Amino acid sequence: MTESCTPATPEPRASDPAELKNLRAAHADELSSRTRATSIPADSCSLYDDEALGGTAGRTAAWLVLEHAGHWGRDVLDGSALGEELSVALKEAVDRAKLKFLLIHQPGEQRRALHGEPDAEGNPTHRVFYAISTPGEERLYSFSVSTPEQLLDLPLDNPEELIQATGAKLMDSPAILVCTHSKRDRCCALRGRPIAAHLADILPANVVWECSHTGGHRFAPVGIMLPTGYTYGRLSEPSALAAYLSLAGRSIPSLHGLRGRSTDTPVEQAAEVAVRLELEKKGEEVTSDGLVSRETSGREAFIALREAGIDVNVETSTEFSPEFFAAFSPQDFSEHPTMEAALTSHTDGRTWVTFFERVTLEPRPNSCGKGPSDAFSRELRGLYQL
Repeated sequence: MTESCTPATPEPRASDPAELKNLRAAHADELSSRTRATSIPADSCSLYDDEALGGTAGRTAAWLVLEHAGHWGRDVLDGSALGEELSVALKEAVDRAKLKFLLIHQPGEQRRALHGEPDAEGNPTHRVFYAISTPGEERLYSFSVSTPEQLLDLPLDNPEELIQATGAKLMDSPAILVCTHSKRDRCCALRGRPIAAHLADILPANVVWECSHTGGHRFAPVGIMLPTGYTYGRLSEPSALAAYLSLAGRSIPSLHGLRGRSTDTPVEQAAEVAVRLELEKKGEEVTSDGLVSRETSGREAFIALREAGIDVNVETSTEFSPEFFAAFSPQDFSEHPTMEAALTSHTDGRTWVTFFERVTLEPRPNSCGKGPSDAFSRELRGLYQL
């Protein structure tokens, strides 16, 4: 049994930032002409769409991304792609430097070629990206190595020394990585490759890359924007293009399919997404460094509301409060392990409190072809501006 990826509504099309607002209105499960003919097996993990995307991005503050034209194996550092000895040494190095390591290659026929700067003899080299995702300090650098082994000779745990040692160039536009790691999960390959191919047809050279496993193939197609670390899921061709153009042109994350920012905890990611969606309803957009979220206790969140004069048991700005808060108080909130809270601050001084509940979902496979596992969705239960 298979499921055909046929869009339920007409596909929006756009090729410039002026049409981004329309793109954001596209449905999350909308797929374009390149993927309509793709059949997805019935036991595929990405067929479930009831889990909220906010708060599901993998976590890291810095990235090391290596172009590799060969196969990737199930795990990029399991020895099958780069060899046993190098893989062990490289894993120790990137773990010590607290880097997220990925392999990449270009979409389509270009995947078998290398795209680094030619060496002194004119030989092809591996492109390498080094990205810092800390809000307000986001930077994406590019350099080349003749062999992957050269990465071990670099000061990976010292950004400034690494940049100086490699002569890395600061990129003036972001890169978008689309997971197509078939050895890890077939959904990423079936649904990710058409997205990457479409973007590569439209966007400038060397900004679109297919990448290895990023976490969350149940949300395929998955994309990551570097250097910010904003992560997307259930992408369509229009929404993937919107994600790139919005950050590249205006430093504003598109909200369609947004899972969160890699520098934040899951609750902080969910809070940022919730606040951005609330502001967008009012016609307001915020740059990538315009919001900062901090996970907090339910007690602190209730105290912040009380000090702001907000009575959550009476009438507030959120539709969730009457039903949700009838059962909870600052005293017993901490007794419910499924409840979470965060404070989100705007650079202009505004602050919001968000409350979430982890709601149990029907068991489902974490990866294609596997048996069912426990699952939950992080659902917004309250949002208040202080």
